[in-house]
Amino acid sequence: MERELRYDVVVAGGGSAGVAAAVGARRAGAGTLLLERSPYLGGQATHSLVPAYCGFCTNGENWTQVVKGVGQLVLDRLADMGRFDGFYTSPTGNLIARVDPEAAKLALDQLVEEEKVDCLLYAQVIRARSQGGKVLSLECVDDAGRFFVTADAFVDATGDANLAYLAGAPVEFHCDQTGSMMFRLGGVEPGTDLSPDAMQSAINAARDAGAEGFSATRGTAVPVPGCDDFLVNLISLKMPDIDARTLTAVEREGRRQARLYLETFKQRIPGLEHAFLVQTGPRAGFRESRRIIGEYTLTREDVKTSQKDPAGIARGGWGAEIHVDNDDPAFTLERGAKWFDIPIAALRPRGYQNLWCAGRTISSDLTASASIRVMGTGFATGHAAGVAAALSAGKEGYDTEAIRAELTRQGALI
Repeated sequence: MERELRYDVVVAGGGSAGVAAAVGARRAGAGTLLLERSPYLGGQATHSLVPAYCGFCTNGENWTQVVKGVGQLVLDRLADMGRFDGFYTSPTGNLIARVDPEAAKLALDQLVEEEKVDCLLYAQVIRARSQGGKVLSLECVDDAGRFFVTADAFVDATGDANLAYLAGAPVEFHCDQTGSMMFRLGGVEPGTDLSPDAMQSAINAARDAGAEGFSATRGTAVPVPGCDDFLVNLISLKMPDIDARTLTAVEREGRRQARLYLETFKQRIPGLEHAFLVQTGPRAGFRESRRIIGEYTLTREDVKTSQKDPAGIARGGWGAEIHVDNDDPAFTLERGAKWFDIPIAALRPRGYQNLWCAGRTISSDLTASASIRVMGTGFATGHAAGVAAALSAGKEGYDTEAIRAELTRQGALI
């Protein structure tokens, strides 16, 4: 017997953008389904161990918070669990919200359940049926077989624009930036120097002694809230495709390097003599892959000039953090205390009526993408995409002012 589900809005992808989209759509009155192929929500914060929600704030002395709404609901839940006590200055000098992956999993579960969003984990979208620029239904698979989902509107928050790609919407593949394999270190003595300079000194000493196989010499280590563990962002990985063969090689290389860096640090950084590898991944982290070709493309100039737009539905406040080589990222455009608007048209694939996109897949050039791809901004674009999907479901076109008003009612900053 075929399983068939029907909703007002369906969101594919349960990372920051997807959770925000689902909660935003539900709060706007839409019957909402959230599909996630992993066994938990959180995206790169949980399955790639990215140690921080970046983009909630601008930076510098006169910083301000630019993302609230659903993102703030998540921070509040983490605070209630003792896992968020304010924004933290990272080793690169940026303001971030540190993330405990296990706390994030639970907080997101609780939020989605309490908001009465239907959620299916272990659900992989494998086909999208579309006609005349309109997505009609999705074919999904789980361990019990296939099932089908129809809806009036859809949100692609997959991180790789998988839904848009399967639906035939215009997308481009980009691999200018490297990915990363995060790893978590345990057994760190209190007071150990894990600064970028300390790591670089240890790695360079190992290389001078003949060690090989390092992909980078500088990185960052962020303490995990509530314990002495550190999450290390150092390994640099080329990701020329997202097919299974390519990603198999990427994952193997990432795990090899994690062991190499661990042994190097144990030998050469005081306080890490008894360190051990708690975990990697569980999967490599992506900075870019597919992006949609939208009704509007956010550009470097928009970011550089802190462009404000009357059709703005989210704020971007993160510097253009471009990882194109093996060491420190180039913050091509520092934001300081400034922020820019993300217009609603950047969330819509060109020629498609009922498909909205969020997170790093929105229409943007390289520099703009390097700014909006972070998870704090993902909460904001996801929230906007979910509200837009709910208010435009079953209709021709969309009402920007109505979407902005509903986002404001839900506590978003626009």
